[in-house]
Amino acid sequence: MAESKQMRSPIKILIVEDSDLLRGIFKTALSAEHLIEGAATVKEGWEMFLEYAPNIVFLDITLPDGSGHDLAYRIKTRAPKTYIVMATASDYTDDKEEAAFNRADGYLTKPFGKHEIDSVIERYWSSRT
Repeated sequence: MAESKQMRSPIKILIVEDSDLLRGIFKTALSAEHLIEGAATVKEGWEMFLEYAPNIVFLDITLPDGSGHDLAYRIKTRAPKTYIVMATASDYTDDKEEAAFNRADGYLTKPFGKHEIDSVIERYWSSRT
């Protein structure tokens, strides 16, 4: 399995998170193996999505200029194969249901660590085979 990991291309990942600290943690956890970009708002996230065409988007729900749910919906409408993971402090059933309605591929509740992020990456690869 280690050989197959080495043969994989780097994944383009977009982190849409208003916390500089959390965006930094994602970058630290993932930048050795993947290409990482970050955005702090819905507007920046949409612009980065259009410019960067990421494979995976980690998306907070509560952002300064709107809802990550709305951005997830826009992304999935534009590019249905984009792998979206809601990464949020919200553990509310309503948020989980809205994420599912918007076709999010995963849901992480903060706090989470590198193990959970790595699991998302593995699920992404599994979904592509």
